[in-house]
Amino acid sequence: MLNIYEYLDYRQYLKDFYDNERKNKPWFSYRYISSKVKLNPGYIVKVFQGKVHLGIKNIGSFADLMMLSEKEREYFGELLHFGRAKNEDEIEQRFERLQSIKGVTFRTVADNKSEFFTQWYHMAIRSLISIYPFDGKDYRKLASMLSPKITAQEARESIELLEQLNMIKKNEDGLYRVTEQFISTGEKWAAAVIRNYQKKNVELSLSAIDMYNKELRDISSVTMTMRMENIDVLRKKIQQFRQELLLISQNEENDDAVVQLNIQLFPVASCTWKKEK
Repeated sequence: MLNIYEYLDYRQYLKDFYDNERKNKPWFSYRYISSKVKLNPGYIVKVFQGKVHLGIKNIGSFADLMMLSEKEREYFGELLHFGRAKNEDEIEQRFERLQSIKGVTFRTVADNKSEFFTQWYHMAIRSLISIYPFDGKDYRKLASMLSPKITAQEARESIELLEQLNMIKKNEDGLYRVTEQFISTGEKWAAAVIRNYQKKNVELSLSAIDMYNKELRDISSVTMTMRMENIDVLRKKIQQFRQELLLISQNEENDDAVVQLNIQLFPVASCTWKKEK
């Protein structure tokens, strides 16, 4: 049986439902579905392939087809709204609603991913583990190595989360090691979560002005004029710059610090202003 609460993409759930039914019911086909939900078979195929969306009015017929419980129907309906959401505000609202419907009983991979981005120090601890031999015992010391400092309990919970996500693991020598597993932010649930994560990092950069001497930081700004259509050129330059810095990091040996780099580019005035959400 499929667990609908493990899904954040209603079209993937529909496809998996179809494949699951076909295993035991050879007669279960797109034409059969068409007869039940009153939609063209070709259109249904496109929905399952992720090419088009279902209409809101189709929620009930598909819920009946899949024989969903009342709570599952509510979740499926919200899942469809979430999939059709067009701006970050709506995405965030729908995502929070999905979590609310599931309640504390359910915990999915996506939940863990979103939890990872709720605190800045999860990423910092993951990076720290790659250069500091941590055996999972002295969490107070691990916590004290972060700036700003966190509590030993927060450090312990962060390590537990990183283990759940398979981003770190204990080797035979008893020390934690960083795995190649990492979180992609390409999924739709991430839009609102990543926005809040980036806000936290910007807040860190603000506190760094007073926390560190100028020899340990570089916080500068430049205001310039340009054509709005060329902003994408700057964004690509920034992306290239980030990749170059990551390459330097990968090629370095004997690292002894974790640093955070924030690059901020945004328009502050325009003759042809169009505010983007």
